Amino acid sequence: MKKLKLKRSLFLALLLIFIVNLAAYASEVDEKSYTDHLVFVVNSNESYHNDELFLNGSPTIIRDGVTYIPMRVLAERLGLSVYYDNHTKKARISNALTELQFQVNQAQYHVNNQSLTSTHGVPFVENQTLMVPLRVFVNHFEIKVVPQLEQNAINLYWSIKPVAKFSVYPDLIYAGETKVTYWDEYGHPHGKAMKDEIWEGNKEIFSDPGTYIVKRIVQDENGIWSDPFEVSINVLRPNQPPVAKISTNKTQYSIGEPITYIDLSYYDENAIVTRTWTNNEPAFFEAGVQEISLEVTDRHGLTDTYTKTITISNNVMYTREQFNLLFTPVGEKYGLIGKDVLTIPKINYDIKNEYHTLYRCNSSETIRQEGIYYRDVVQGSLRLMVHKQNQRTSPVHIYLVATNVNNQPIVMATRNTGMGGPHEWVTTTGKQAVTRYLQDLMKTTHTEITLQPGESRVIFTDISQRKIFAKQTLSAYADISSSLPVQIQTVILDTGKDILKELPSLPDVINDGLHPRGTFNYGNRSIAIREEVGRDTKRIVFGDPLEDTLVTGIDKMTGDEVINPGNYGVLYKLKLEKVAPNSVLTLNARGGPYSGAFLVNNKIVMVTEKSHLLNPNEGAILYKTGAQRETVDIVFIPASGSNLPITILIEPLPDKRH
Repeated sequence: MKKLKLKRSLFLALLLIFIVNLAAYASEVDEKSYTDHLVFVVNSNESYHNDELFLNGSPTIIRDGVTYIPMRVLAERLGLSVYYDNHTKKARISNALTELQFQVNQAQYHVNNQSLTSTHGVPFVENQTLMVPLRVFVNHFEIKVVPQLEQNAINLYWSIKPVAKFSVYPDLIYAGETKVTYWDEYGHPHGKAMKDEIWEGNKEIFSDPGTYIVKRIVQDENGIWSDPFEVSINVLRPNQPPVAKISTNKTQYSIGEPITYIDLSYYDENAIVTRTWTNNEPAFFEAGVQEISLEVTDRHGLTDTYTKTITISNNVMYTREQFNLLFTPVGEKYGLIGKDVLTIPKINYDIKNEYHTLYRCNSSETIRQEGIYYRDVVQGSLRLMVHKQNQRTSPVHIYLVATNVNNQPIVMATRNTGMGGPHEWVTTTGKQAVTRYLQDLMKTTHTEITLQPGESRVIFTDISQRKIFAKQTLSAYADISSSLPVQIQTVILDTGKDILKELPSLPDVINDGLHPRGTFNYGNRSIAIREEVGRDTKRIVFGDPLEDTLVTGIDKMTGDEVINPGNYGVLYKLKLEKVAPNSVLTLNARGGPYSGAFLVNNKIVMVTEKSHLLNPNEGAILYKTGAQRETVDIVFIPASGSNLPITILIEPLPDKRH
């Protein structure tokens, strides 16, 4: 369709003809009630939209009593979206509310995905123009049709209505309390201003709970009224505080008897956000009256507290020590007497060192400057270990850069990885790194890269992608292998810099003399204990040089021989071949705070799940055997950021009495 601008005299003459010819039916239509008037001239390509002439690509025709119009003409005059697929012969016409889909030469069509059948003709293509039945089209777009066949005219009337949209704030409305705000979202397709509006039910405060319908209609500056717009408002009864309530399975217990606490708290909105218990011990070990309290808080900040009283008799079911062993969950801790652990007989063991290169970069542990913190040329299977704390004011990145020092390509594979942090708590980063490494150890996937001769590339990019801010620590492990010798460098660089561009000018960082760095040949060790354990209480000590030999290596940047205190980074594989029925294995930290993870019979046990061992007076449950003798396999790496030595206690569980 092409818009044709006529000379003023010609336009006035044509307009006068239509005014005269259409005067006969003008009284039938209140033209003031419509915003748009479109006249199609039958058997002509002329159409008049609000008295403006347009020439259509094809003429309007009447065939077998059905009026057909060019689809694109009507769609454009109505401001509809139109699409026609020449391949499928399907047409789609739509606005925000309605979508019509036609198929050429078919009576069936769709309105908003509902299938209908036309009784007023079918669409067809003529002169490369899609012609659609006028009546089928207008029935779905609120268009009034007034035919004047004596004048060869088809008149269409419709209104471009304003939109009375509004929204309600806030989302939660309480009867008698909440002041309701109605946000005006009036709109008009042609940008006309609002002249008037009528509301129904728009109260500022609703006095009673229930569902209310608020309606609005608006009038634009042309006097056209909108369709009603309505919003359903759910008014809640006034907010009530939550109700705290607890119960126990009994009202009187023996000393050391397990207590079951039942939280019966409730809230009208089912939105209690915090529960704070007081004195809800799993058991009590002194006779007398105990008060247990629970405070609950809802999302509005209202609280309620309930206190339950129970009585502890003089009867003894379990001592504190017995109860702890029986009822502390795996991965959680309990209190013990640390000095008594030293009196428990030790289990001596033999170590089988396994050749697996350990590349440990822990010195300087604190990051005070940019530079190369360790470098060596390695080959075969090796474990990379990095543990750094940023003491610079600017954030930094840690890079592991591999360089092919050969005259032929090399293949590098990465298998097991684990990273913790960056985090402000050093023990947390150590636990995270070991946990994720052990999780990866149970998988069989790996990735490979090929390095060309002389090529340098950043490996283990999970590390380098992390920005380490001041006072934060990052700890990581990665098992890699190389088909030929490869140089590995641990590099620290301020954020925002290009590592490969900066690397040639970076200085070597000296050893801080406190923490080890170096390359160690024996990064794995196996320990098998074949005697039956668990019939009586014994202990196994790790990380103590008197009981557990330390691995030695070379600082390849200085050539100095170094030892690895605590054997950090070494993978321990402990097999207890015969563990008696009903035994418990407990980890006890001897050197200070400890937070790590252990793979026990292929299940990860964190020490601890929610905290860490603070001192020698705490123990964490690693495993409990059942009614049959078992073999227990324990795999672990001494966690960075934690203290050694550590001890594994193996002892019989007390008999159950409940």
